[in-house]
Amino acid sequence: MTAFRQYFEDNPDVFAALVAAVAILGGLLGSVIGARIQANGGRDQAAAAREAARIAAEAQRVAALWNVRQAQIAEFVRSARELTAVCEGMYRSDDDAESRRARVDAASREMVLREAEIRLVAPAKVADAASEVTRATKKACLGAMRWGPLAGGRVALKRLCNSEDDAVRHEARAAMRVLDDESSSRTARRQALSAVEGLSGEHVRRLSEPPTKPTQRIVEGMRAHQREVDSKMTKLFNAAREMLRSEDDVAPAAPEQRRR
Repeated sequence: MTAFRQYFEDNPDVFAALVAAVAILGGLLGSVIGARIQANGGRDQAAAAREAARIAAEAQRVAALWNVRQAQIAEFVRSARELTAVCEGMYRSDDDAESRRARVDAASREMVLREAEIRLVAPAKVADAASEVTRATKKACLGAMRWGPLAGGRVALKRLCNSEDDAVRHEARAAMRVLDDESSSRTARRQALSAVEGLSGEHVRRLSEPPTKPTQRIVEGMRAHQREVDSKMTKLFNAAREMLRSEDDVAPAAPEQRRR
């Protein structure tokens, strides 16, 4: 150690050069370390930016899906209720069969389409509840198609019994008396109904048939179908509210950010 010191004291130029070299090497080493730190920081920032972008994209996807689900369920409920209203109207309407069937077919196709859309975007629990609503609604519609014209014919005949036209009112009341007589034949019923101006051909045909099902039982059947549809609709609403988090009064939250 003493020899090194003596050497540098005897050769100050060498000592100065060595100090300069050490300084240069130290600067280079500091630059390398700084660059590495900066590079690592840049990678961390880039990773954080990518993670933030992923979370934002996922949040947008979840919000968009929430909106789609809400809209599709609302459209399905609207279409199912529209079909139900058309079918229930058969018990009170005197429309001809062709017009009635066209409305039923159109409403039924839309309801089935909306159910298919729900199956594409909603969980199985909601989709299954929608299927139950479809089945119950179609069942009610089949009952209305079968028994509605008979009840509708009665409604039309009762309305004609209060017609301002004396002749129409007289014939309608005479036909009603024949219908109320359970012993009347099909021919007698048809003749009495055919004499009433204002009854459609389908109503005459349906009302001419012997009463296989009393009107009261027809009404009870209609109400039973309505209760079943309402029950299935309530089940759908409960499943949909759970899916949409309606009790939270907020849209679904974005996924939780993962910690690095």
